[in-house]
Amino acid sequence: MPATCQVRVLGRFSVVVDGRPVPGDVWRNRRAADVVKLLAVAPDHRLHREQVMDLLWPDLPVDAAGANLRKAVHYARRALGCADAVRCAGRLLTLWPAGVLDVDLDRFERTADAALASGDAGRCAHAAADYRGDLLADDRYECWVVEPRAKARARYTALLRAAGDWTRLLDLDETDEEAHRAVMRRHLAAGNRREALRQFERLRRALRERVGVGPDA
Repeated sequence: MPATCQVRVLGRFSVVVDGRPVPGDVWRNRRAADVVKLLAVAPDHRLHREQVMDLLWPDLPVDAAGANLRKAVHYARRALGCADAVRCAGRLLTLWPAGVLDVDLDRFERTADAALASGDAGRCAHAAADYRGDLLADDRYECWVVEPRAKARARYTALLRAAGDWTRLLDLDETDEEAHRAVMRRHLAAGNRREALRQFERLRRALRERVGVGPDA
């Protein structure tokens, strides 16, 4: 059976190889972990060497960045316990090419897209449950994480909206007027005008403090 590698990038980064968790202390070389993370979130889990070098060592000369990349790949292979964990073929780096690679972001994207296409609120709520946290939460200030994190979060937000999960939407963004209106309508439908007014005040305060505008008419 081909070796399996499960990579979690939603929330905190972790790796399991053939059912055995990879201890966190093996990533003492931080850039080794970064190479694995980059490839895990990349389309088809492959990138050109130059892309990785530009993302991780943008200020270094090519020779120095190349040397750092070779060292990082070496430590990544050692951490994952496989000489082919990161394959270098020509100028292309590929993550876990000879075995079964399972990345939680891939599964979330497939499930989310299918649920959104179906338009079924229940399926969307179920798919949203697979979102275990923002992408690579411990790498909040890495520039290369910003775009894929925003895309994953946008999918999650779309799922919550389609599921009508207004409470979680407001936990993510307290300036979301659609979510506030839905909660106000829910309070009014239950005959609770006072709570509806409190919700409106919460919206007005959030917009004023965060955006500097008032609610729509």
